[in-house]
Amino acid sequence: MALRRAHIILWASLSGLLWALAWPAIGGFSFLAFVAWLPLLHAERLHDKRLAGRKRAFTPYALLAVFIWNAACSWWFFEVSEPLGTRLVSGLAPMTLNALFMLVPWWLKRVTRRIAGANVSALAFIAYWLAFERLHHDWDLQWPWFSIGNVFGTHPAWIQWYEFTGMLGGSAWVLLVTMFLDRAIVRRTRDQRTAIANASVAFGLLIVPLIGSYYRYDTISTGGRRAIEVVVVQPNIDPYTQKFGGMDPLAQLDRMLALADSVMTDSTALVVMPETALQETATIDMTGDGPAYKGLWENGIDAARSTVRLRAFQKEHRRAALLTGMSSDTLYGSDEERPTAARPLFSEDGLPPGAQRWYTSYNAALFLPAKGPLEIYHKSKLVAGVELMPFEGVLGQLADLSIDLGGVSGSLGKQDDREVLVDESDSLRLVPAICYESVFGEHVAAHVRNGGNLIAVITNDAWWADSPGYRQHLTYSSIRAIETRRDVVRSANTGISCFVDRRGLIHQASPWWVPTALRRTVQLNDDMTFFVQHGDLIGRLAVSVSGLLFVYLLVMRFRKPVLEHSR
Repeated sequence: MALRRAHIILWASLSGLLWALAWPAIGGFSFLAFVAWLPLLHAERLHDKRLAGRKRAFTPYALLAVFIWNAACSWWFFEVSEPLGTRLVSGLAPMTLNALFMLVPWWLKRVTRRIAGANVSALAFIAYWLAFERLHHDWDLQWPWFSIGNVFGTHPAWIQWYEFTGMLGGSAWVLLVTMFLDRAIVRRTRDQRTAIANASVAFGLLIVPLIGSYYRYDTISTGGRRAIEVVVVQPNIDPYTQKFGGMDPLAQLDRMLALADSVMTDSTALVVMPETALQETATIDMTGDGPAYKGLWENGIDAARSTVRLRAFQKEHRRAALLTGMSSDTLYGSDEERPTAARPLFSEDGLPPGAQRWYTSYNAALFLPAKGPLEIYHKSKLVAGVELMPFEGVLGQLADLSIDLGGVSGSLGKQDDREVLVDESDSLRLVPAICYESVFGEHVAAHVRNGGNLIAVITNDAWWADSPGYRQHLTYSSIRAIETRRDVVRSANTGISCFVDRRGLIHQASPWWVPTALRRTVQLNDDMTFFVQHGDLIGRLAVSVSGLLFVYLLVMRFRKPVLEHSR
């Protein structure tokens, strides 16, 4: 009996290891995704056979598998340079919570099997998993990093059809192939004809999308309606010792502008600098006739030293628009409407005694077009526990529980509209994606739907050192390029900076931790893909189907006895 339980543990563990071997920057053997769930499905059958009708949960074995997957692929969370206790929390919390969230589709599969039988539960699991991935994109604890369709980010030639389905199309692809392979395995001794039929379906589901994708990859035009020259800057400023207080903010900016200037030509139309590139301590003097802002207050952004320096640089390069990340603040009066993330400003911050003001901090992007007004974009998808205290609107401000990465604790502000940054001189309509935002396909597609013709990813991936984290992050730019058929320009503080064409192919990838600037001509494209026009239809359908399944299960539960005790 103990040996059989050990067998189940080993099979479940094998699933987690296969997912790790499949994942980018860990094993990188992406094809293993099509078989990674098979050992866990076999473990499920061994579990049911061992218990022979007795009631005991299978979910601990499923939890073991998904935790191994998460831990093996996100161990780089422990690389954050924080005290040991904080490092343990920041490392264990996301991988443990995400494993528990991944357990939900497996638990629902078991409930469905118990009420409606094995055949229904196999199909239902596909809907449950896709619904989970969809919903995991849109709540305060969102973490779609390990959505199954992301596993193919290093193989853009395999997934050109993401322009129709989005990334969840890849998740559905893997789940469908897995289901038919599993059916073929189960029936191989009892009914060879059915086993061969299921194996044939699995092979067809695997090969047809690949053939179509390779054809599309080879035949799609990489040209656009207009081409512009872009420079991306990788300044290599250490976020722990330099960026947030260890190096003068204007000296940081001068380093970036010097790097850009070294590769610019008279044709350069856009310069892109990384996330939080601009850093100035925000203070305010309210003792005069009006507020005197110092630092990156958005209320007086034109007067900020960084903005003045950028304007001076633009006078030397009059054709070039500038996009740069910044840490900024907005001030509110005591009687003004303010967001939940607003915090009080005290007298030591420059207010006269008895005065009350509020402010909101942002992870933002500043855009200075060659022609047109200055624009500011606020990061919309915030990282839970670092930039966002989950459910703060309900629980109130819990800033003391947040991790300080980037000089700010507590929740940052965010914007709800999917803005496009416009430069009238070059017909440039830029989609800003600050760091984590590049992981969200529908989020980027909404910007494109609003008219964006080029995607700019600005990021600072140095928090987790030279680990798989930043290499995994890079792969999402390839997926976004395919989904939207937009070129992507990527500026990372310490790497990897690069250009991605609309096929998802990466060009001129920079080394890690090397200061550099890269120049390339990219294409502006106005065509809308099916995914951009209609969004994540697969995810929305999966959520609807899962809802119908819940209703069906409730009806079945009260109309007939439980089919089997399989928990």
